[in-house]
Amino acid sequence: MNFEHDIVDSIDFKYRKSTTTDDFQNNYDAIRAEAMVYNEKKEDYFSVGELDAYFFDIETSDVPIYEVLDSIDGDTATLISYFDLDYKRVTPKIGKIFNYDKEELMQMSANFIYLHILKVDKNYRGKNIGKLLIQALLNDCKRDANFAFLNAIPLQFNNRLYDDDKLKKIDNSEFKNRTKDQSQKKLIELYQTCGFKLIDKKSTDMVADISGLYFE
Repeated sequence: MNFEHDIVDSIDFKYRKSTTTDDFQNNYDAIRAEAMVYNEKKEDYFSVGELDAYFFDIETSDVPIYEVLDSIDGDTATLISYFDLDYKRVTPKIGKIFNYDKEELMQMSANFIYLHILKVDKNYRGKNIGKLLIQALLNDCKRDANFAFLNAIPLQFNNRLYDDDKLKKIDNSEFKNRTKDQSQKKLIELYQTCGFKLIDKKSTDMVADISGLYFE
């Protein structure tokens, strides 16, 4: 699929596939999509946003799903409850969101994508760059995945990421000092424009059906 944007000139993808004997890392690939803008004065590209994600290979894994999901961090560990550990498929709760019955779910691949961290440069926010990164990554990297998951927690309020030293602390002033509820509402609305739906009203976990013609 072709993507067009008034500011972003290209999207660069970086993949990391483990070749170690680590049973966990061999079951997922790390993916980063970066939105690049060309600087005419410096005659070079610079990044204005990035999206980190994982492609989980559950189908060929000999490791229990819960161990693979728990091996990255607490955000991915929350997905355990959405999988039938015996059959290695998403639960009927996920299927119901998209009107799939149990038989249809059993015929689907268990592989999925998890969108982990979305960051857009503060000078380029509000220009649909986040949406562009989400759509491009899911479109180009879905492989045989049927679903994509994410946790819609605003970066400035996701203390788990800072505790793990995975992200430099972001000052809330960058986001106009919005409250957590205000920021979360805007973030959920962004993901909804990309086809994601809240799994239930009590959590910020979201899921999208990417099995068919996802983008129009």
